[in-house]
Amino acid sequence: MPSVLIFVILTTIAAVKINAVGFYQYFTSDSAFIENNYVKPTEDKLTFPKQKRNLIYIYAESLESTATSKALGGQMDENLLPELTALAEEEGIHFSNTDKEFGGAQQLPGTGWTIAGMVAQTAGMPLKEPVDGNDYGTGEGAQFLPGMTTLTDILADQGYNQVALFGSDATFGGRRTLFTQHGNVKIDDLLTARKTGRVSKDYKVWWGYEDSKLFEYAKEDATKLSQSNKPFNLTMLTANTHHIGGYVEKDMPNQYSNQYSNVIAFSDHQIVEFIKWAKTQSFYKNTTIIVDGDHLGMDVNYYKKIPESGRHTFNLVLNAPKTTTTVKTKNRQFSTMDMFPTTLAAMGVKIKGNQLGLGTNLLSNQKTLIEKKGLKKVTNELSENSKFYNNTFVFNKK
Repeated sequence: MPSVLIFVILTTIAAVKINAVGFYQYFTSDSAFIENNYVKPTEDKLTFPKQKRNLIYIYAESLESTATSKALGGQMDENLLPELTALAEEEGIHFSNTDKEFGGAQQLPGTGWTIAGMVAQTAGMPLKEPVDGNDYGTGEGAQFLPGMTTLTDILADQGYNQVALFGSDATFGGRRTLFTQHGNVKIDDLLTARKTGRVSKDYKVWWGYEDSKLFEYAKEDATKLSQSNKPFNLTMLTANTHHIGGYVEKDMPNQYSNQYSNVIAFSDHQIVEFIKWAKTQSFYKNTTIIVDGDHLGMDVNYYKKIPESGRHTFNLVLNAPKTTTTVKTKNRQFSTMDMFPTTLAAMGVKIKGNQLGLGTNLLSNQKTLIEKKGLKKVTNELSENSKFYNNTFVFNKK
């Protein structure tokens, strides 16, 4: 197919996705915002502790602080996350955008679906792809932001063994490409489970296999990783709370009249049960655990009475080094991009300037981009085209 025709097809698809006005604006604009604010995560900016800490990073599908009670800072009459909130209050670090106990991140353009949320949290950057973002990085020979430095790149350079665990086919959304091309992360997904006999060759429920299996396999993976003399990173993604309505496991309690509320509450329990197990393991004393919603929930009917301005992704940092200090955890205006440097800081890594990518270490006294420039300004700028982004990260031009 002639390249001109391919371009026409792609741009036509993009025009439909964005709408005609947005399409024209996107491709004729060039914001310098990313170029002016991007901090490249170079080795000289990072100082790892002598004893490197392990990392367990749980991307909780569509998990929002919105699911907590109104009294705690959420939007529900009852707290659907009783176990996570109790854990946060007892021993964790949680960042809230208000003066209430629980709030969370603002969702910025290019961070609002799973793979984009992962890019935001591992690279401190939005995923700026005008064509369908879930198709990026999935074709034969595809690359995934080859010019970008991610958390898994950094950990690979520091000698970490790394596994990314998914209960679905990791190819979807470009997850396989993102993690294998950035840090040579070992993929443990639905296809792996079928191949190794964890599940039958034709097993498929919901997106692949249910979260109860995911956490059992996570225990196996963490145990195996901990037996090496190298530090490890185990990253996983839950799926039961995906829209629409979530996945009902057979032993899920039926506490509420709404199915999705029950699924959220059960996911809360499953995540904390896994954390309780981790706390009994010998590797835990040197392991930081992060629980973070990958993006805002997409179940439109469930959230239809709640304005998006009142919705924020959940975050929790557990077992950071004892030397970790928190300057300010409430009334923070931030995005999921700030989790990139915050995660490293929660692992005991010293960050020169406390900024990486477009993210800011929330454990420091440094203001985030949103706090410095305002949500509207950052949102508008990230909605614009950026030649710097395209040339530096997509096309990897030196």
